[in-house]
Amino acid sequence: MNVLLTSVGRRAYLVDYFKEALGGSGKVVATNTIAETTGMFAADDAIVVPAAKDPAFVDSLLDVCQAHDVSLLCSLHDWEAPYIAASAQRFKEIGVCLVMPTLEIVNICLDKYKTFLFAERNGVRSPKTYLSEAATAEALLRGEVAFPLVLKPRWGQGSIGLRIVHGLAELASAYHSLNQEIKDGGFAHLADLDTSQIVIQECLIGQEYGVDIVNDLNGEFAACFIKKKLAMRAGETDSAITVEQPMIESLSRQVAAATRHPGNMDADFFVLENGEAVLLELNPRFGGGYPFSHLAGVNIPAALIAWCEGIAPSHDWLTMALDVNGFKDVRVVGVPSRDQ
Repeated sequence: MNVLLTSVGRRAYLVDYFKEALGGSGKVVATNTIAETTGMFAADDAIVVPAAKDPAFVDSLLDVCQAHDVSLLCSLHDWEAPYIAASAQRFKEIGVCLVMPTLEIVNICLDKYKTFLFAERNGVRSPKTYLSEAATAEALLRGEVAFPLVLKPRWGQGSIGLRIVHGLAELASAYHSLNQEIKDGGFAHLADLDTSQIVIQECLIGQEYGVDIVNDLNGEFAACFIKKKLAMRAGETDSAITVEQPMIESLSRQVAAATRHPGNMDADFFVLENGEAVLLELNPRFGGGYPFSHLAGVNIPAALIAWCEGIAPSHDWLTMALDVNGFKDVRVVGVPSRDQ
């Protein structure tokens, strides 16, 4: 079996995880918009493809799948997910197991307002979220929320553009400056420019947790792996410890039942001082916190390969040791010249 990891970037560790899971019985193929990344060098085969918004993007991935006899595809970047999900049937027709939620669920994950509405519909607490200054002012008058409030891009990633405001004048100023930043920047290309680009949310204080919510390829809940975040860097988990958290596990099961996503869904939760668990966001892919689960004995790549082959995964692959404390490292990796 051959596996394709798209938008592999610097995720050489995921390439290595899949190589180890394959055990020499197949290849890990990687695609990216540029060749010179550690993930591309780590892969058995590496192919440069157009950017997601290029009309040729999906066709290029289909060509890679056919040329390299790919059986399993995992997308690693949010902004390409809608294009791949919209073409799910085309991948299925050439025999590719696509580890990707439906387009509807992908859009819920990428749109913070839709995430809030999804959570409300499914009985999961999420930060109260508004799309305009006027709606926020009305909510303040009703006592639904209070300052401070958080502003962020509706379709943003990590902590890009985040602002915290403490009054109406500050809210108006921050809303204007963030709106201009979004228009000038390149991270809102998935957004419908006729709708609000900004969400305004209640500012919650609590301990943040990252969760891998894992379903099998039929969308049935398989497991969830919870990590207490100890440090963040550039919007990604930098240090974490594996834990049990019954409230988050219960909410993760609710999310899994509602999304019926195949494979891994990366989720972030807060636990407030009163013990209440709150869903912050969903990402339809392996998240930056997955290595902490893998360090603690989890092996989602091996489980995905087994499911794709119609085999029940080992119980060990879906079992996580507790109290495993992990830290990310930064190191320089030597790579061979492409000309050699």
